Amino acid sequence: MTPRKMHAARLRPMRDTQRGAALVVGLLFLILVTLLATVAMRQSITQERMAGGLRNASLARNGAETALRQGERRIFQYFLTSNGRALVGDTNWTQKVYLPSDSRSRAFRNYRGFTATNGLVYPTSMYDFTSTTTNPTAALSAQPTYTVTDLGRMRPVGAGLAGEGGATGKENYEGSGGGSPAGNSDVRIYRVVARSTGGLATVTRASESTYAARGKG
Repeated sequence: MTPRKMHAARLRPMRDTQRGAALVVGLLFLILVTLLATVAMRQSITQERMAGGLRNASLARNGAETALRQGERRIFQYFLTSNGRALVGDTNWTQKVYLPSDSRSRAFRNYRGFTATNGLVYPTSMYDFTSTTTNPTAALSAQPTYTVTDLGRMRPVGAGLAGEGGATGKENYEGSGGGSPAGNSDVRIYRVVARSTGGLATVTRASESTYAARGKG
């Protein structure tokens, strides 16, 4: 055997061994890259879901705040259009205003999630929050709702039996003669509770405010 052939015979097994090792190393690197890509993809999906959840929560909060302002606006508008009279709650819900003791008012306030039962729906004539034409990327799954509860006239503390609007009694803040003089303004306290969904019905938010409105005594 010539020296050249002997040299080739010695190198052939070494080349075979190197090819096998390169394949194993390549497979290990491929597995590692696949794992890294899978983890990165899962993180991206999780972040996308978190961003979607925050967006839905923001939409629901904005819807509830808008309905809250509508409830307050309704109280103020009534004062302007009724010669200064104030909305008054009663057991028959005549003016769509509840009394604090009304079970329907408490049920709406304490409900967990979104409900339109016993509530007033935000007028679609003013704005339709569910319209995908008006809100192509920010439509709500339901129109926001709200309730107004009459907490009574504002009176000085200690003037009578305890009440949510201060203290019940004959006197109010403007005088001690058993009520406001005829034609003078009085102050009445209301509680407004609003509820709204986000883009998904499963995402809901509630907002509440206490609103003081003027009215003739």
